[in-house]
Amino acid sequence: MKPFLETAQAGGLLFDGAIGSLLYERGVFLTQCFEAVSLEQPGLVRRIHEEYLQAGARALTTNTFAANRVKLAHHGLADKVQVINAAGVRLAREAAGGRAYVVGSVGPTGTRLEDLAGPAGRAARDALAEQIDALVAAGVDALVLETFPVLQELETAIELARTRAAVPVVALFTFQPDGLSLQRHSPEQVGRRLIAAGADVIGSNCGGGPDLLYRVTTPMVGLGKPVMAQANAGLPQVVDGRVIYVANPEYFGVFGRRLLKAGVKVLGGCCGTGPEHIRRMANATRMLGGGVEAPPGPRIEPGETPAGGPEVPLAERSDFAAALAAGRFVTSVEVNPPAGLDLAKKIEAAQALRDFGVTTINIADGPRASLNMSNLAMAVEVQRATGLSPLLHVCCRDRNFLGLQSHLLGAHVLGLRNLVVITGDPPKMGPYPHATGVYDVDSVGLLNVITGFNRGVDPAGRPTDAPTSFVSATGAEPAAVDRDREIHRLEMKKAAGAHLVMTQPVYDPRVFERFLDDTAHLGLPVMVGLCPLASHRNALFLHENVPGMQIPPYILARMQDADARGEGQAEGIRIAREALESVRHRVQGAYIMPPFGRYKVAMEVLAGYV
Repeated sequence: MKPFLETAQAGGLLFDGAIGSLLYERGVFLTQCFEAVSLEQPGLVRRIHEEYLQAGARALTTNTFAANRVKLAHHGLADKVQVINAAGVRLAREAAGGRAYVVGSVGPTGTRLEDLAGPAGRAARDALAEQIDALVAAGVDALVLETFPVLQELETAIELARTRAAVPVVALFTFQPDGLSLQRHSPEQVGRRLIAAGADVIGSNCGGGPDLLYRVTTPMVGLGKPVMAQANAGLPQVVDGRVIYVANPEYFGVFGRRLLKAGVKVLGGCCGTGPEHIRRMANATRMLGGGVEAPPGPRIEPGETPAGGPEVPLAERSDFAAALAAGRFVTSVEVNPPAGLDLAKKIEAAQALRDFGVTTINIADGPRASLNMSNLAMAVEVQRATGLSPLLHVCCRDRNFLGLQSHLLGAHVLGLRNLVVITGDPPKMGPYPHATGVYDVDSVGLLNVITGFNRGVDPAGRPTDAPTSFVSATGAEPAAVDRDREIHRLEMKKAAGAHLVMTQPVYDPRVFERFLDDTAHLGLPVMVGLCPLASHRNALFLHENVPGMQIPPYILARMQDADARGEGQAEGIRIAREALESVRHRVQGAYIMPPFGRYKVAMEVLAGYV
């Protein structure tokens, strides 16, 4: 394993979830000392660690949150500081088995702010120092100072850890529900103070669910240190005498992806979360790569070139490729597979779009991780019925490395040449809530495979009987919070063989212009993504729940006013046309994602451009 801090800086590192919540669920009374369970029922604690490891966690926190002298004294265990902390580290290490980092958990002493300057403060300082020494002596890979609501005590803990330990220090502050500290410090102010105190990783845990943790951790991104977020499973509620948390695992998976895309590097769960919450977030970390060790598979860095022979000239690969190569303005409309067996309405839509003049249609691969007919089957039927050369999405979520290669070769034999290569949304809660996100490779790795096939070699370097002639499009998010990461990913995709960029929907022309400026050096043609808004409610949902889609306040206000006049859809079309007109001179095409499959809306947006 790489050093802990190196992995945290790379991004995508996943911690475990709550320990206390699971101990409570499994029969440990709230009046007991949870940290002492490591001595009394070591097998139970070890099993919890193992469950988190199996769920995808790569950093296991020790069961030592309140194992300081001040807290243990409430249970008559003040003389057990050394043995409880040592047991906590040993059990996590046994479960980790070299596959995960062991991180020593240090919580607050509970000393009030006004008492920190007096005898109680000195006792708190001594207790924190004693616990830190015990954890370091037991061999932790890092320390996590977590759930501190008093900033001054957390700063003290950081300073103690810095002077007494040679391991990385993670400092997590707990904010109030309004997103500020007790003393009204903003997240950015807190982050700067944690860095000044000496923290290697900064962030927040507890206090609320994913919504709050997103609001308080994303402002810390860009301060110079990796940022971590550990949310509760919502706010606790008492049901039939038991404390439960109501944010489900799927909710955590979606927000995990959103946090990572916003630049947060380290994820985990806090109160009320369990292995399933971590499993859903593991899908997000695998999907986005980062610090998690990539499974075996092809990957190239900028400047590297896949082996093999010459490729078929782009203009000869398909009608769509010929239009790209000639520099013509191309248009595509998303028409997705049905949930059942009947393709009649989809074929009708494709025929109408062809007659209207669009260049092609594109067909998603299990959009929003839902169950639909195979897009490969639909693409074959659309091509047969319309003569269009469809853009077939291929995502890395549902097929392992072998399955992806077979899928690609089969598509080529069936005459499909145009691919949109994406990593894919994580599996969603639905009829099959335990579906596994595979992600043997990400979009960069899959592009490399396709480029190899186009040059007549497979990923193992063996020659194929003939080269393929695929055209590879890839996605990008012009509004990505972590712009540097997005640009770097595009550079990797270009090096791996991408021929075209298809963007996420754009609503602010200034954001898109900046994106085009930042990516001009790549020399890749760009199709601007447009999703005509259907209503103010639709706009709010996209803004708040879909990663990479940021809708400016003035657009939301326009949609709200239009809804009041009963003209929401018409206004959404006008906004999309305005966006297209503002960038038409800088792009080679437009990619329309009509709301709710309303393909006629796409025609209104493209009127005059086809």
